[in-house]
Amino acid sequence: MTPNKRLTALLTIALCAAVAASCGTVGNGTWPPAEDLRVQPKPVPPVDVVTSDLAGERHDNAVEAWGEAGWLHVGRLCRFFDTMGMDGLKCPGPEVRPPDPG
Repeated sequence: MTPNKRLTALLTIALCAAVAASCGTVGNGTWPPAEDLRVQPKPVPPVDVVTSDLAGERHDNAVEAWGEAGWLHVGRLCRFFDTMGMDGLKCPGPEVRPPDPG
């Protein structure tokens, strides 16, 4: 093997090693759920919300649940990007769900 071919072979091996090393995972290696990136429509009040207290309360509960779910998604995405090394984040802790009484 001539010196030029040897140098070319060594450089090719070094390049392949560098490319392979750059293929590692960054952060914790798990992606956030795709659901966190889907925009959920805000609940629309039913027609009887004006005349029915029960319908109003149900709509209020639906809007409250919609908002809480949205902020849980934001928290998960924040923690994901924090593990990826993004600067300037102040993320909430993971949501703690109460144990199921049933």
